[in-house]
Amino acid sequence: MSIIYSKRAVLGGDVMEKAIGAYLGKLTGKMSGFLHAAPEDPADREDQELIRCIQHAMEEWNQAQKFFECVSEPELIDYAIYRIEATKKRYMYLLKKAKEKGVKVDCC
Repeated sequence: MSIIYSKRAVLGGDVMEKAIGAYLGKLTGKMSGFLHAAPEDPADREDQELIRCIQHAMEEWNQAQKFFECVSEPELIDYAIYRIEATKKRYMYLLKKAKEKGVKVDCC
């Protein structure tokens, strides 16, 4: 407490409290834009999530193809082929869903 009293004495009474209050007021004013932002349209969020899923599916498909190129054991070759087909089907399914919803996907 002695530190608080000494700062008050140096700053001249309640000047420090006013300065802190002004700083906090500015800070909350800047943050109010984040706190009271207009809510997003749920359809837009769904579309963005669909696009992210499509991008992820495309990456998985590419990884599956790279895995196939690297394997040499017969058991792993079968698995690699299965993985390529599975990731391709998922990617194509998500593209079809995007087309049905009218979502344009530029990444693919």
